[in-house]
Amino acid sequence: MPQKLYDFFQTPSIQTPTAGANIAGFIDGKNFKYYESSSAKLPAVVNALQAKAKSNKATIYTNSLEALWIKHYPLIKVKHMDTLKSAEGDGAVEVTPVVQVTKKWPRRLGAMALAAPLTGGGLYAAAAGLSKDLDLPAGSREKGLARALRYYMLAAYSLVDISSEESYEGLKNYVGALLVSDQGKILAAGINTGSYRHAEVSMLLSYFRDNPTATAIPERSIIFSTLTPCRGCTGYLSAARSTDSVIYFGQEDTGKDGKVGARISAQLSAKTKEPHGQSRDALPGSVDVDDVGGDGVVSGGSISSIHKIQVDKGLASCMGEGSIATQIGKAQESRALIRSSSDALIQKMLKSRQGGDDEHAVKEAVLRYIGQWLGTSKSLE
Repeated sequence: MPQKLYDFFQTPSIQTPTAGANIAGFIDGKNFKYYESSSAKLPAVVNALQAKAKSNKATIYTNSLEALWIKHYPLIKVKHMDTLKSAEGDGAVEVTPVVQVTKKWPRRLGAMALAAPLTGGGLYAAAAGLSKDLDLPAGSREKGLARALRYYMLAAYSLVDISSEESYEGLKNYVGALLVSDQGKILAAGINTGSYRHAEVSMLLSYFRDNPTATAIPERSIIFSTLTPCRGCTGYLSAARSTDSVIYFGQEDTGKDGKVGARISAQLSAKTKEPHGQSRDALPGSVDVDDVGGDGVVSGGSISSIHKIQVDKGLASCMGEGSIATQIGKAQESRALIRSSSDALIQKMLKSRQGGDDEHAVKEAVLRYIGQWLGTSKSLE
């Protein structure tokens, strides 16, 4: 039965929903097509945005304040029910409410199920208490865990590289993100596929789809993003993170959104040695292996032709004025720098590691895990 949109949102169950429940919809002709969700971390706003045609500029209406992180993305119009008025504007429009049963979610990334590489955990403690790891005892588990953090950041960059090569649908290969457990298991991943589907959002949506009753990401978990979270991603991350969690980014976005994201995250290279890529071409931010020391020696190839690349500083040197996020996927040099992360991980996996101390055991286990995970990653519905 037709009714004012304002009156529809006055329904008691919509005004005072049960914990986590939320709805969102849009006007389509004389109908108000809306979606229901039982979890605030899987907002119905996402289903509404996925459903309406790209050419449809319709506003999305919701009863969830927590879902309003999504309004910070360009070209998305989202209004909370409290803005509706009975006698004027959108609220006065006569519509027939039609609940939508079939939900559509953005494509996501997945990989083969693998056992966590660090059965004893410890990755969160290494991330939360991270300081320059140069003074950590050589051969210690702590030293290995500090190195492992850099490997996961390289893996996030590599995910962008692999996704570009695989031509994932809708991909804008600018940003990659990983959610990693204390035991080193990758719990969810995301890449930037445009609109509001930034890497961190895609990652969180993927995690909560797999864990629909969860109200936060796991305690003692770490998020690795190749770029400082933007304003919208910061809102979702802030709502979804657990008390004990750490967010690290690789490349700093110096725009306004980057400054917002820096409030809840930290640049990994500010806490430990910067993750290095490797390439046979001299790129911005690269140095000869001879200038670095034994850590950079790689089996195979001529040492003089292999360069270690400071990934985040190298990317910064490729960028011009304005938002970094809109440039990374366009600059040829930046693509080569991202590719260098994959090259570095491959070389590290192939490198023969002598000795059986705790540091080597951690590094070996993490690199093997990352290689298998990246090697089986794919785009999923």
